[in-house]
Amino acid sequence: MANYLNFDIYDLQLTNLIGNSQLRQLLISTANWSILVVEDIDCSLELQDRRQPRMMNPDLARMMNIDRYPTTQGGCGACVVLLSKYNPVLDQVDDFTVSSCLTLLCSINGCSITTTEGIGNTRDGFHPIHERFSGFHASQCGFCTPGMCMSLFSALVNAEKIPPPEPPLGFSKLKVSKAEKAIVGNLCRYTGYHPMANACKSFGADVDMEDLGLNSFWRKGDSKDVKLSSLPSYKRNGDVLLWMEMGVDRVKVVVGNTGLGYYKEVESYDKYIDLRYIPELSMIRRDDSGINIGVAITISKAIEAVKECNQHGFHIEENMVYKKIADHMEKVASGFIQNSASLGGNLVMAQRNHFPSDIATVLLAVGSLVNIMNGLRSKELTMEEFLRRPELDSKSILLSVKIQDWNRLMGISSGTRMNLLFETNRAAPQPLGNALPYLNAVLMAEVSHCTTSNGIILSNCRFAFGAYGTKHPLRATKVEEFFTGKVLSVGVLYEAVKLLGAIVVPDDGTSNPAYRSSLAVGFLFEFFSHLFEANVELPDGYMNGYSPLLSPAKQLDHGKIPTLLSSSMQEVELNRQYHPVGDPIAKSRATIQASCSLYVISYYDADELSEAVYVDDIPSPTNCLHEASFTVHASQFF
Repeated sequence: MANYLNFDIYDLQLTNLIGNSQLRQLLISTANWSILVVEDIDCSLELQDRRQPRMMNPDLARMMNIDRYPTTQGGCGACVVLLSKYNPVLDQVDDFTVSSCLTLLCSINGCSITTTEGIGNTRDGFHPIHERFSGFHASQCGFCTPGMCMSLFSALVNAEKIPPPEPPLGFSKLKVSKAEKAIVGNLCRYTGYHPMANACKSFGADVDMEDLGLNSFWRKGDSKDVKLSSLPSYKRNGDVLLWMEMGVDRVKVVVGNTGLGYYKEVESYDKYIDLRYIPELSMIRRDDSGINIGVAITISKAIEAVKECNQHGFHIEENMVYKKIADHMEKVASGFIQNSASLGGNLVMAQRNHFPSDIATVLLAVGSLVNIMNGLRSKELTMEEFLRRPELDSKSILLSVKIQDWNRLMGISSGTRMNLLFETNRAAPQPLGNALPYLNAVLMAEVSHCTTSNGIILSNCRFAFGAYGTKHPLRATKVEEFFTGKVLSVGVLYEAVKLLGAIVVPDDGTSNPAYRSSLAVGFLFEFFSHLFEANVELPDGYMNGYSPLLSPAKQLDHGKIPTLLSSSMQEVELNRQYHPVGDPIAKSRATIQASCSLYVISYYDADELSEAVYVDDIPSPTNCLHEASFTVHASQFF
């Protein structure tokens, strides 16, 4: 029996393939939406499937060839596409990037898909993103370029949802700091990130034109007006997509299926159960006891929810804690992974597979609770109890995660003033993106003046460490108890450091064990060391981070967000003697690479040109012969 998947296609490559006789039975195109009819569809098929064509219907293999054959790990960003779906709760369309190599085909039912070919191509003209990537020399081999273009396109789409003020003509509402972060997680082996960042920043309303590097749009010394007029025109459009409203075996429960990028499936599944549309698992509820987040909520949505708590907290120290939790969670994975990965999936991987999760460590430190249902019974566990318990069986399900109200957790009344130190730390090969940490830590303590001396008394300490080569993150309870009630001194801190060094010990076989242990010790020492400065006075309210003399208002001041890349300028002296040698000229095929619009002869129809792919991406036909050269030395026969 045939299976029907309903989804919008904004990809001219796909919608124009209906002329191919072998695809006519698969794709019926009406307006801008498509019904894919597939006999006995494999539910494990991803939107961008990496398997050999012999393992699947060859027509379907070709049809699903969107942008690139990727790594199937969600780590490079080359196959990123924009997914749009209707949110009935908020009555709006949510637009977000996903890795097509991890997104199950069945999970896009009722969604719109936009690829780099859908926003611009050789037939209908390129998008300004494609043209600017070309003009800023941001494409070399071109393999990563389509994914970067879609990451930037998603940022531009969502920037249009921001309320006024309106940006100047030709610019978007996107800020330069956000434009740079748009391509975090999109990896490039060759070009270098400065040209790519310049192409992204050129759309920012607050861009400094002098900060944009070498390009083929203007010459040195041109005025700002000339530079603005030279850039490919960008016209803002709030209505980017049309929207069409819709109407046992081996089973795997999924939300975003991003775990596949880290834990490969060694066995196939007959059915996949998608939890994203279960209301009880997709709610966010706030009350006096804290904030409850359903396990099917994506990490990006969870970050937004925590940020909203930061804006509505009654205490400035409470706002500070929520802000730092959100800041740390933003360092977890790339944006297109955060948009798919669920909060519950991250925690289940940490509990079941010992995944080095940053989120589990943060939630452990702030006393979060998890709600588990077994049959008709609901049970609430601390994060520590959840991580240490046996893995959930088929009769149990994780429902929600609760970040408790700060006053209740610390046991203080609403009118009490306290001085709080809170900091999160993460050591990883790179600060943002998909790099797993060597160690993460969350440190928190209440501090107060000693009435009998000029020292500082510590209380309510909570120290959590994770991802250093142990099964689960843990609380350093012995260190917490050691500090409680003591007057901070160099001797006390020295003893605590020795005690922590004996606790944070990676398991056998962990890489760089001494380095990971030293990180924990270093984070603890740095957390308290600034309190030993001469004549340190506690501010009125709390202390945050490593600047105890700042007022609370200044410590929460976001200020100017530092850029990810250092500012640079390239000076090139042109010699007219050998004109046009030396002139900055855009690579002729850069826009084609950016839109993935390389024309190749289709092996299905010899007389048909299809806008498609690199040669390596073309599926081999059945019983295809391959040639390989080798050398035989005469000595091997004697």
